[in-house]
Amino acid sequence: MNLKLHTFPHANALDQALSACVAASLRAGINAHQNATLVVSGGRTPAGFFRALSAMNLDWASVTITLADERCVDEDSPHSNARSVRAHLLQGNAAAATFLPLYQPKESIDAANARLARLPQFDAVVLGMGDDGHTASIFPDSPQRDAALLDSTGNPLLFAEGKAPITARLTLTAPRLLNTRSLILHITGDTKWPVLGQALLAPTPALPISHFLHAEGVKKHVFWTR
Repeated sequence: MNLKLHTFPHANALDQALSACVAASLRAGINAHQNATLVVSGGRTPAGFFRALSAMNLDWASVTITLADERCVDEDSPHSNARSVRAHLLQGNAAAATFLPLYQPKESIDAANARLARLPQFDAVVLGMGDDGHTASIFPDSPQRDAALLDSTGNPLLFAEGKAPITARLTLTAPRLLNTRSLILHITGDTKWPVLGQALLAPTPALPISHFLHAEGVKKHVFWTR
């Protein structure tokens, strides 16, 4: 499975270790290709990781950051993942990074796909996981689940239905997210530990994250704490 599990006694220790791991991937990309691309997830969980990563000594001007998924809301909404990235990650030295939000008001999905298609292979993708096994905006009961997991159109982005209060979402597809040199799952809480265990048994559409954990050809890490 080519997966390494990292467990920590508390969130601060995880945030520091995760930020060091991601920074190493970005430095490797910059050294090899003069640039690096990072994909992050939203929600409350990564805020501490974002702050720790922003303090890392990197050539941030050579780093491009985008999101695994986004709610279709303006950036002034508290539900905006882009708002969280700007507030917690694009600070200090990291403010020099280039940020590509997924959702832009009035932009068509075709235009968004054309914009994102120019991104190279990712250097690191940091995903989260819900208690239902969803990741990005790929939900077990979503009508777009199979398209997001198995899409063969070559487009990196699609509309997906998520959970309330904001059901309209954009998500990178699994094939695009897996086109990365390093895939990292960042989870916290005792309730997600058994879900992770189930997902590690075998890939199943009922737990979308399992599709990623069992993917071949990519180095994978899981960072977990209570």
